[in-house]
Amino acid sequence: MRVFSRVAETGNFSVVAKHMECSAGNISRAVVSLEAHLHTRLLQRTTRHVSLTECGERYYHRCKKILADLDDAEAEASNAHTLPRGRLRVHAVPDIGLKQLTSTIVEYRQVFPAVSVDLKLLPRMANLIEDEFDVSIVSALALPDSRNVSRLIGRCERMLVAAPDYLAQHPIATVNDLPNHTFMHTSSTLDPPSGWLAEIAGHAAAGAALAGQFVVDNMQALRVALLAGAGVGAVPAYSVVDDIREGKLVQLFPEHPLQTTNVFVLYPSRRFVDAKIRTFVEFLSVSLKEKLDLQIENPVAVDPSAEVHAVLQS
Repeated sequence: MRVFSRVAETGNFSVVAKHMECSAGNISRAVVSLEAHLHTRLLQRTTRHVSLTECGERYYHRCKKILADLDDAEAEASNAHTLPRGRLRVHAVPDIGLKQLTSTIVEYRQVFPAVSVDLKLLPRMANLIEDEFDVSIVSALALPDSRNVSRLIGRCERMLVAAPDYLAQHPIATVNDLPNHTFMHTSSTLDPPSGWLAEIAGHAAAGAALAGQFVVDNMQALRVALLAGAGVGAVPAYSVVDDIREGKLVQLFPEHPLQTTNVFVLYPSRRFVDAKIRTFVEFLSVSLKEKLDLQIENPVAVDPSAEVHAVLQS
């Protein structure tokens, strides 16, 4: 179709052959093959002149539109590797800092407004291909083996916290008291909570039965429950740092830091990475990392209130 269209436009096989860097015979055979496929004559040929038949004229105008659409499609596909645009489907586990992640996405779209972001929070690892996600953001100590490309973009410090009212009614004097208290965690957490308690209370039995557990599938719901005095929770610093600064929650045993959790971003392939995926991953690696690092370096900006000090001393 492209060869025929160029012959129709130039009226000369030799000119087209020179432009396409092949022989005039190859050009002629290509047109003959097309005519045989269509069972119709497209060109009238003489020794001096080539012209379109009536059917060839109609076919040429259709070919011109089809080839223009094809050129546009190829250009758009090629630009996908250099120009961020289109719909970006993002998965994140709910215990990633919602405020930090959302603000990062807003900042990304300010820089790349041609990209629309579809964010879904799911309390599990995503299958990028089956679930039709371009990018997945998860927090975990380590990732299971997969064919996905993964990149470490930050680390999250976890804190053991409780509300002052809860501590007033259920004093916690030492780490040995922890197994006697309601422990709260999210079902979306990819690392087992028993490991956090065992790390703090190393001299207590790692498998000791807790007084009770309260499990939710959303970090924001867990924060609300902690503020209401429902128990003790091991949570990411970024989710409760403001509550600690305001004295609404108390960090327990800061001298026994919990294990830091890694934040990874995953995408399906290293080859021909779409520009919107590449730029989003790079943006996360800078902007989101800064937000997470800030929480680790400065988890508490001010001293707790005198009331909280009194609770900790009880």
